Amino acid sequence: MKRDTEASMAVISLLFLAVMYVVHHPLLVSDRMDLDTLARSRQLEKRMSEEMRQLEIEFEERKRAAEQRQKAENFWRGETPGDQLVLGKKDMGWPFQADGQEGPLGWMLGNLWNVGLFCLFLLFELLRQSMQHEPAFESSSDEEEAEIRVVPVTSCSWLTDFPSQEALEFFYEHNVHSATRDLPCTCEFVESFVDDLIEACRMLSRREAHLQLEDCLGIGAAFEKWGTSHETETFDILVPIVPPQGSIFVLEMRDPALGRRCGCVLVELECMCKCEKLPGDVLCLVHQNKNQPAVPRRSNSSLKASLCTGSHLDVHKTVQWFRNMMGNAWALVAHKYDFKLSLPPSTTSCKLRLDYRSGRFLSISLVLGVQREDTLVYLVSQAPDQEQLTSVNWPESFAACEHLFLKLVGRFAPENTCHLKCLQIILSLWELQDLSPGASCPVLTSYHFKTALMHLLLRLPLTDWEPGLLSQRLQDLLWFLGRGLQQRSLHHFLIGNTLLPLTIPIPKTFRDAEPVNLFQHLVLNPTAHSQAVEEFHNLLTRVKTLPCGPLAGTH
Repeated sequence: MKRDTEASMAVISLLFLAVMYVVHHPLLVSDRMDLDTLARSRQLEKRMSEEMRQLEIEFEERKRAAEQRQKAENFWRGETPGDQLVLGKKDMGWPFQADGQEGPLGWMLGNLWNVGLFCLFLLFELLRQSMQHEPAFESSSDEEEAEIRVVPVTSCSWLTDFPSQEALEFFYEHNVHSATRDLPCTCEFVESFVDDLIEACRMLSRREAHLQLEDCLGIGAAFEKWGTSHETETFDILVPIVPPQGSIFVLEMRDPALGRRCGCVLVELECMCKCEKLPGDVLCLVHQNKNQPAVPRRSNSSLKASLCTGSHLDVHKTVQWFRNMMGNAWALVAHKYDFKLSLPPSTTSCKLRLDYRSGRFLSISLVLGVQREDTLVYLVSQAPDQEQLTSVNWPESFAACEHLFLKLVGRFAPENTCHLKCLQIILSLWELQDLSPGASCPVLTSYHFKTALMHLLLRLPLTDWEPGLLSQRLQDLLWFLGRGLQQRSLHHFLIGNTLLPLTIPIPKTFRDAEPVNLFQHLVLNPTAHSQAVEEFHNLLTRVKTLPCGPLAGTH
């Protein structure tokens, strides 16, 4: 009975330790959580580990004291020889311990079960601690043995050398702000000038069955206020188009699984039965008698003949038509301006070059867009990456949605937040990089950095982007992108993002869709991944060795 009691006490002790271990060692936080929560969780885990060790020590001391008291009581009762209490020749083991076992070997055999559990406990603890460390960048593959010196992005080796708040502010003032000080005024002028040209186009096409031009929208780095001297060399303007009266656009979207996200714009006749009250039994051209041949409307026929390939709107023909309209519109408004306007050739956008007498010039790119449903997603005439598509394929653009998101952040965030500063500092240093030998273009682009920033803006409270937290947020941005490179995963900001505010008008299918990986090509191409990792570490080196003086070409 006594040995059964002792065994039960030992089992209860181990179970107590196991329960305490589970309680005081929470699971690691998922990467989907924000960075502050992740840091707090790790601090909590460390504190819990210390408390757990203290509890274990206290528990062992109490256990030994209880055993000593029990042995003393047994001694005075005459149940245990006195020499066992003093010399410890016999230990209270598990029930299967033999009575005749004495000495170190007998003690070990008698406590084999305890020793085994203790070893398993120790092994599990060591494995758990090793899994907590962030893995280093792995840019090599089975097919490629070339190794690149890499550093874990979340390690403290580069965080300790990170520039101070003062150094970052000095760099921003002398290399970013000084080069983009006049950018807001320039953007305002560009939009006003394009609006003037579009109004002139409307006057010219008032009596003709042409496409209708809607109000323009400035998109891209310059208008989103994160542009650098390089990113603002060209001002991008989105010009939405709608069909003339009597025609409609039907968007035929390509399956994203087949590759590039794009669609075709089918031009069809518009049913006027519900729009206009037709007398008697008169039918519109869409619902006319099937026995009678179709009589195409003049507007629809003219549109298909001049701007379509088959029944689909042709990108090249539409851009050429728009370019001619811009030339004619300039003749009407040229007397208002003191510069020379030229239209460089392009098949996917209408390019404008404004040359001033002082030698200064501005480059404007007018991109045509067809709105997708009642959203801010457009099918545009020009792909951002200049991918070659057929003339009837219009790439899908999310620039207007992203523009609205950053605009809302600026409206609701505290004054002078540092989120745009972070992006501008990184891109200013990024533009100084030289391409790797054999590389025709960089793998990482400004859009990758912008996407990482927008994800962080959703994960962190806007109050965490105060001006005094510039250094911390810059580290977070680099950490986020480095983590994506490490895992070869950077999700598209709009597609499949469950955190996206409902105020951003996107198609409902986007919210329910699976996230799109912008780094999917790095999964399929180990060479490109190795180059991207090298580019990222070169950027980290430039950040740590932040220039104290102005950069070349910023003035």
